[in-house]
Amino acid sequence: MGEAGNRTVFVGNLAWNTTADELRDFMASVGTVLSSAVQCHADSGRSKGWGLVEYSTDGEAMAAIEQLNNAELGGRAVHVRLDRSNIDTSGGFAVFVGNLPWSTTTEDLQTLFAQFQPYDVHVKTNMAGRSRGFAILRFSAPEPGQQAIAAMNGFDIDGRPIQVREDRDVGGGAEMGRGTRRAAGRGAAEPRADAAAAAAAAAPRSSPPPHKQEAVDRCTVFVGNLAWGTTNEDLVAHFVSMSGMLTAEVQYTPSGRSKGWGLVTFAEPEQALAAVELLAESTLHERRLTVRLDRK
Repeated sequence: MGEAGNRTVFVGNLAWNTTADELRDFMASVGTVLSSAVQCHADSGRSKGWGLVEYSTDGEAMAAIEQLNNAELGGRAVHVRLDRSNIDTSGGFAVFVGNLPWSTTTEDLQTLFAQFQPYDVHVKTNMAGRSRGFAILRFSAPEPGQQAIAAMNGFDIDGRPIQVREDRDVGGGAEMGRGTRRAAGRGAAEPRADAAAAAAAAAPRSSPPPHKQEAVDRCTVFVGNLAWGTTNEDLVAHFVSMSGMLTAEVQYTPSGRSKGWGLVTFAEPEQALAAVELLAESTLHERRLTVRLDRK
């Protein structure tokens, strides 16, 4: 029997009222479900719109991905893939591959990097299953990873020179500094160079004196220019593809009117930075959002 991580699938884009029992019944059509859990916010009990399902065998998990991905549950097409929480924290030597064409698949990269023998290759996708333009490869030791970097950095794929470097976040789970692309909306994106990250790093040199600087909460993201009708659930859905999201809340006046902005909290500062980088100027309800680290 394989490790639990290979028998557990992630199920995204769940309807907000989907229960663990409903998820279990749906997923049991392809195998024996050992556990089924819809993930909820600890403070409000509201669904996060995704869940985890563990099967008795690796084969059943793969069957779920093949047969139930994009199947309808509760009126929504759900996204089913292997849960990567165990793999993404498993260590090894992680290599970042950026500036990928949108059409590049995990299988394409496995073939391209086969001579360096990575034990895991994963093109990162959003909740809709679309490529985010980068991938993480893991090697059992630094040497083959460094060889891959030396040989493949700048390699041309469909007219795009790919960026290959050591992953900047230990374990490769937080996606800090992956500045190859930024979402221009929920369904479109554009190339972006690492120059923005370099500019951000240099910013303190020209910032105001220390006594005039605003304190920055590095785990909380401010989201401005929200439409008045935007709900907490809308905000959750917009950020749910980002790793480490804990809460997403629209801010209201005492009378119950939206203030037009909200706060999204993450488990780690790197995850908050990744959200800012990827979702800055994205659109929600036909409004371009302001997304930045929260200033206390």
